Amino acid sequence: MSPPNAKSPAMVLHEFTVKHRYPPPEYKLVVSKTGTDENEFYYELNVANVSAMGFGRSKQEAKQNVATKVLEQLANEGLYDPRSNPAQEFNALFDSPLTPVVHFVQALEDLCGEYKLPYPVFNEISVVGPSHCREFTYECKIASITTQATASKKRQAKRLAAKDMLYKIKDICPALADSNALTDKDCEAVNKYNELASTLDIMSNRTVNIDDFSNTLKTIMARKNLSVEDFKEQFDKKDKDGLQYIFDLLDVKYKIDIFQENPPIGCALFGLDTPFTVMELGNSKENAEVNVINEIYMMLAVYLDVPYLDNNISTNRCPIY
Repeated sequence: MSPPNAKSPAMVLHEFTVKHRYPPPEYKLVVSKTGTDENEFYYELNVANVSAMGFGRSKQEAKQNVATKVLEQLANEGLYDPRSNPAQEFNALFDSPLTPVVHFVQALEDLCGEYKLPYPVFNEISVVGPSHCREFTYECKIASITTQATASKKRQAKRLAAKDMLYKIKDICPALADSNALTDKDCEAVNKYNELASTLDIMSNRTVNIDDFSNTLKTIMARKNLSVEDFKEQFDKKDKDGLQYIFDLLDVKYKIDIFQENPPIGCALFGLDTPFTVMELGNSKENAEVNVINEIYMMLAVYLDVPYLDNNISTNRCPIY
């Protein structure tokens, strides 16, 4: 894990050349392969008679990679002390195109699932540098343990933070699990949700942004030449049969079920391009289902701009004692 105030490898190397009066680093691009999903860049660098070559999927990544290798060699020769001016860990996820990508985030989540640990939370800590040469720092947190990593892409920074966390906790998982394990009820809830979701057999459209969620239903209605007037009777009654009628017309799969027994929680899942879930608590299974149905009508009224929305729609919700 990098020290909190560590600089990028390229910056540390530049400061090294200034301090020791070497010529500034000159990054020589020796290979540039673009136009595909897997761009390839190789930079060659020579500092203080130390040479290295670095690979990256972007020019910035390749430069940081080769700077890291030069610093490592300078340290091995006793010319550079990493403790006096530490560099951020800026390892590429692969040293060459022949090395497969390791999905550290998925591996970390699998490890957490195995030991019933809280799932990792990722937060963006900082973004520095001009638009063409940015560095992203991400934090990975599990319980009280935190790791950070920096890269030229958000996704890579997240993966590197996950990699550091994976290596950090794998040896202490049993002890960590004892103090932070998810309860059996938590695991039951997760399994139930996955079970419900699998019944819809929906493959979401990954070209749709989550920001488009509020327009998804309107888009379907426009495609099917429907208007909110077609649902006026259903909104007047606001019952389960009405929901079935609405979603049949929209050709949208959905499912309502009891997500948790005690306390009762009703759950509704919808097979849309931007899948979403509605959950409501109740004092009985029947009560929870009614509350879910009312919440779905409220959601539909908001996203479809229903002009005859009853202001008291929420009063149909069954009280929870």
